[in-house]
Amino acid sequence: MKKVIRITGIFFTIFKLSAGAVSQDIAPYLSDNIVASVKDISISKLLDFRKISAAINDEFDKARFHYIIAFEIDRRLNTLDDKFNAHDTKYRKTIGRYEDELDLTPYKYTNDRPRFDYIYHAADITDETIENEIHRIQADLARTQFIQVYKYYRKRLDNYKNYLVTLRELFKCKTIENKDNKVEFYSNFPEMYQGIKLFHDAMDDAGKMQVHRDVLGKVLYIDWSEEGEADNTRRRDFEYFNDGTVSKLTDIIDDEIVSETWFGENDIAENFINYIFSPGFIAQDYSYFTEVYYTKGKPSAYKFTTMNDHVIGTIYREFDEKDHLTKETWCK
Repeated sequence: MKKVIRITGIFFTIFKLSAGAVSQDIAPYLSDNIVASVKDISISKLLDFRKISAAINDEFDKARFHYIIAFEIDRRLNTLDDKFNAHDTKYRKTIGRYEDELDLTPYKYTNDRPRFDYIYHAADITDETIENEIHRIQADLARTQFIQVYKYYRKRLDNYKNYLVTLRELFKCKTIENKDNKVEFYSNFPEMYQGIKLFHDAMDDAGKMQVHRDVLGKVLYIDWSEEGEADNTRRRDFEYFNDGTVSKLTDIIDDEIVSETWFGENDIAENFINYIFSPGFIAQDYSYFTEVYYTKGKPSAYKFTTMNDHVIGTIYREFDEKDHLTKETWCK
């Protein structure tokens, strides 16, 4: 409830900004202030607008709220198209190189993106449009269209990733590699998630889990408890890169961070890999993860692991009673 009230307050603030800054000749409902403010709101919160609109009593404010929502979701949909096209081009180019090397028949691509008869056009707010709930309907349609297109793009990119993993495995079978110095690459979520325990001191199959997702199906966090530890509150928070892949997992027990898992490049791992491997070695993006273990709020160990569960190395840290770093050990 507090979250809904807080988000509602953001939108009411936007309304006030627009009322004082809008030029009636240019845009009666959208100003530079309001556009900039709405851009800062996450897509998950935008798509969850129905909870917020229920708290708005004034009919004009509610219509303007729906007007803003429809406008912004439609803008995000256009941006989503651009982002997908960029990833689509990148994947096709990479896949094509592997197919050429492996002498395979090129993958046939089909564009099955959802098509809609309705195309968004901003409608002026009038007594008639308010009475007929035109702006609410536009917001609902924008939401539905965005979710359908997002799910299609996500499935399409997952297919690319899985196919690319298969091609890389085939390519590895045909190529002699130095496996001691090779950081393997995996990008599909199931392969990535294998071997990462629920908590660093917990069994994979222990306790009962409750998974919380956003409206797009992405996992926000997981709550669970182990048998015999009903008093312990355990949670894993999920964070994502802009392309939807997982960027970080944070494990929390009783509001205290006990460990984190970082996926892809980070400064600490990069320094370690540059130290361990010979000059000129380049780790592929998103090819490893870093586990960070905390003791009394301080990072006491960093463990670097490839996506196929080979340990690259570990950094151990020791602190004195005043939390000053006294020793750091790098191990391969």
